Formats: sequence, structure tokens, C-alpha cells
Amino acid sequence: MPDPGGRPTVVLIPPSCCGAGYFRPLRRALGDRVTARAVELPGRGHRYDEPRVVHADSAVADLDARIGADVDVIYGESLGAYLGLAVLSSRDRGADGVVLVAASNSPPSARSGDIPADLSTGERVVAALRTMGGEVPPEVLADTDDARDAVSLIRDDLHLSRSLATHLHGIRVAADIVVLAGRSDPTLYRPASWAVHTSGSCMVASLRGGHLLSAGNPAAVADAVAHVASRRAVLCRPAAGGLRWKGTKP
Repeated sequence: MPDPGGRPTVVLIPPSCCGAGYFRPLRRALGDRVTARAVELPGRGHRYDEPRVVHADSAVADLDARIGADVDVIYGESLGAYLGLAVLSSRDRGADGVVLVAASNSPPSARSGDIPADLSTGERVVAALRTMGGEVPPEVLADTDDARDAVSLIRDDLHLSRSLATHLHGIRVAADIVVLAGRSDPTLYRPASWAVHTSGSCMVASLRGGHLLSAGNPAAVADAVAHVASRRAVLCRPAAGGLRWKGTKP
């Protein structure tokens, strides 16, 4: 349903291994500037008992049903950025002005071969996660039960990431894309190359922060998202609030 107060609606898709609760700091920072809805992925949060999805098609079908039609901005962080692009590619959303805000992830076109196929051991899973910018706390790995559960979740999300990177390679959507790049994210490269995934505009903003961008800098992410949500049709003009957008061409 559209927001009765006329506020833009922003859907938040969490990063790998995180539930909808991950976005509490960002939602607090957004305040009442937008109507923010964080989606819960299967196998975490209040959907913990549901089987996790590891294939792009299954994940998109689940998200597509939960996101609904009345959306102005889809914000996806890390794995969530790929999920957001996949949802947009599954239906023609470009004409209604939906904008994808892709945070702290390299574009699928640059990721295809990054995720190893062999994730048979916990050591391989943890090593693969580290190459993607993640880290498992030592205290989790020290506990046998916690380590088993963590490795299982990470493995499934890595399989999903690999499936999405393959599924999205060469995909272009009509929706505009805004990329939020964490300046200290060691895994982020070629953020401007998100432009190959849209026939619309692609803008890039560099923000202070690392891979989990909204966790480390929720205020700046909130300002960027609120700006995009309120001015979807004029993304190419100078941004308010000190943000500097760099436009790229498809």
C-alpha cells in the first residue's frame, strides 16, 4: 500500500548472513523522511525455521512477492544489492521510476569468478567469506555448535551469491542505479561499472565506511537514501547535504 502521508517508500534488503534487524540503525537514521520496510530473507530473523534459498530464481520469487508494487527505492547492501538488481530484472520496473541503490558491492559483471565452487569445508567457507569482505568473529568459531551454524549459513549465502552473479551477468534494467561505495571497503572495485547493468543513469557516491556500510555510517547512508527517494527524477543534478554524485554512462 502507498504511504498515506505521501512519503517515499524504501525497501531495504540486508547483506549476507543478516536479518532485517540489521537495518535498525539505518531505519533510526532515516526517521520519518521515508517509509522504510526491511525484508526478511528465508532462514533468518522471524523466518529462521524456513529453508534458506541458494538459487537466484527462488530468492527473486520470494522477494518479489514481499516487496510488492508500491516502491520508490530499493536499497540493497552487499548481497542485497544483487538481490535488488535481480528483482528489478524479473519485472519491468523502469517506467514507474523505481531506483536501485546498490551499496558496498562490486557489480555482478565484475564478480562472476570470485566465489569458489568448492565450499566443502568450514575452512574454505570462511576463507571465501573473507575474500568477499566478511569475517566470522573468533568467539563464534571457537564454539563448535555456533561454528557449525555459522558455516552453514555462510555457505548457503555464498552459493546464493554465486548463483546471482551468474544470473545477473549481462543483465540490464531500465531503472536508474545509484551506487554507494565505502571508501575503506577493501573488497570494492569498479563501482562505476554498475552502469553496464542499466539503460538508465548510474550515479556513484563515495561515503566514509567499509563493507557493511550502513552499520558503520548509518547517518550518511540515510541522507543518501532519503535524497534519492525524494528526488528520483533529478539524479543528475548536484546533490544536497554535501554528497557528490559522479555520473556514469551505460
